[in-house]
Amino acid sequence: MDFTKAIRTTRLRFSSFCIAFCAALGLAALALTMATLWPLQASAVSYEGGPIETISAAALFAAGVTALYRLPGLNRMYIGLVYLLLAERELDAGIYPMGSKFYWALSSIDTLLDIAVLQVVLAVLIIGGFALHGIPNALRALKLRAPFLLVFVLAGLLACVAQVLEEVSSVYAADLSHVMIVRLLVWEEILEMFFSIGMLAAVLIGWPKTCFHEAQNRSRPKLF
Repeated sequence: MDFTKAIRTTRLRFSSFCIAFCAALGLAALALTMATLWPLQASAVSYEGGPIETISAAALFAAGVTALYRLPGLNRMYIGLVYLLLAERELDAGIYPMGSKFYWALSSIDTLLDIAVLQVVLAVLIIGGFALHGIPNALRALKLRAPFLLVFVLAGLLACVAQVLEEVSSVYAADLSHVMIVRLLVWEEILEMFFSIGMLAAVLIGWPKTCFHEAQNRSRPKLF
């Protein structure tokens, strides 16, 4: 009886995931369509340090903090560290008034990350964690068709497309109209925002519970 209930619960969660996933794709398509039709208007919220970039940084920061909390341990620390580093990269101290709290915080972090010893430590934690934990668990998730892996991969593809758009706008800037350049830049910011949200969603979804855990109603299983 408990096993049947566990299966029903799993199916319900999968259906909820599909609905949320389709809604997110629809929202992304709508945002890109609006940016295509009205690029100049969309650029009013997609400038450096603007609302879209702020949302991107906030989502990555939330993903980093959540990963460090939900995935404790030295071999899994790289997940949270990567998200936090991406969040720091998303914001530039120069866009804020000198002397402001944001400028001081970002400048301090930039100075800290320039320390060679810290760079070596971060590199060891990230590369080592990816090799010892990331690759084996990615293969396991692929076999299980874990939902979080699908979200992670699609979000990564959005980041790749955003990077390509940035390169195109830079290389062919002389051959493109002003409106087209603005459109490419807006697309880039929107895709990066959905990449950040996708990373946060992947962390929140986490490793799927087995029917055994559901049936026994045990404490939260170990993620990853």
